[in-house]
Amino acid sequence: MSKVGGLSFISGSFWAILEFNRWASRTITDEKCTLFDYYYYSTLRYIDKGVQRMPIQLAKSLKLHRDKVWSIDCSNGMLATGSTDRSVKIIDASQYKLLDELDNTVHKKAVRSVAWRPNSYVLAAGSFDSTISIWNREGEEEMDNSWEMELLAIIEGHENEVKSVAWSHDGAYLASCSRDKSVWIWESDEMGEEYECISVLQEHSQDVKHVVWHPYLQILASSSYDDTIRIWREYDDDWESAAVLNGHEGTVWSSDFEKSETQLRICSGSDDASVKVWKYVRDDEEEQQEWICEATLPAVHTRAVYSVSWSEDGHIASAGSDGKLVIYQEAQPGQWKIVDQQELCHGVHEVNVAKWIKINGKTMLATGGDDGYINLWNWDTSSTSNKNN
Repeated sequence: MSKVGGLSFISGSFWAILEFNRWASRTITDEKCTLFDYYYYSTLRYIDKGVQRMPIQLAKSLKLHRDKVWSIDCSNGMLATGSTDRSVKIIDASQYKLLDELDNTVHKKAVRSVAWRPNSYVLAAGSFDSTISIWNREGEEEMDNSWEMELLAIIEGHENEVKSVAWSHDGAYLASCSRDKSVWIWESDEMGEEYECISVLQEHSQDVKHVVWHPYLQILASSSYDDTIRIWREYDDDWESAAVLNGHEGTVWSSDFEKSETQLRICSGSDDASVKVWKYVRDDEEEQQEWICEATLPAVHTRAVYSVSWSEDGHIASAGSDGKLVIYQEAQPGQWKIVDQQELCHGVHEVNVAKWIKINGKTMLATGGDDGYINLWNWDTSSTSNKNN
């Protein structure tokens, strides 16, 4: 196989390709192949030999933050990022252009999570200072050089760090979770300036790390330090725990629903280095939902999986403490394979978030790491289209 920006070699059933990028120093050992003390930040990638073209390639690497990047969200072609440096950046993802940096005096500690309200320029940012800030584009005019976000509201209620914020698919609800072991659900007025807490969910026994809504239904999932995922739904004008997903042997850092209207599934990433897929089966006689662990994806991560994301075309991406970015594809119902694997995705740094995004109708993958960079990856779906072969 020819070189791609560096060096290629064979490892098991994968091509391994070392791509050289920014300056760094690193020693890599892959079974019988050891590379000593080269001087580039590099990407070590493994490609399934059955894939004729590389599905994913680095399009752009953006140094946006002085410290760790925790969160990424994209809407209307606008990429928002949150960081330990307390700042939130707004990027025109199609042009890789910085449009705005939100006032970093609003939050006193790290911005752990950012989320765009669907079909709007309203942005929520959750912080380790226990508050949530709500922002909106001034005037919401067509994009021009005068792009600027204004602060609409500060939401208070959590007793400890806010770990994650997420909007429901219709923008009616904002969910937040915290180290205080709770999940809060908020409603806002039409202007988005006043927020009322309509439910406090306290069934988790430990720190709640992440919340995510179903893309079409009013169903919420929360992931926790108690090693579980909880599924929440509205019932008789109240919110209740509909199911508890047990199976991980460590903190569940992240989960994401399948983008499907015909079946209900969710994937999860954990401190136990595994990625699992869970499937809804039915409601039981006591109105509780029955879920099963349908699959544990091929074991490749060696440390905690911090982030998982399920694309519209059915691929799952995972990333984490080991610096790997892995793309999975369902070969047969409930059976998954790896179609791309990138090591050193952010050099020697941990990867905190991986998220599928749409830019001008094109599917891409965005990752954020401890290095303060956002990496944007092109995704070639044609190279994995024969998924049932």
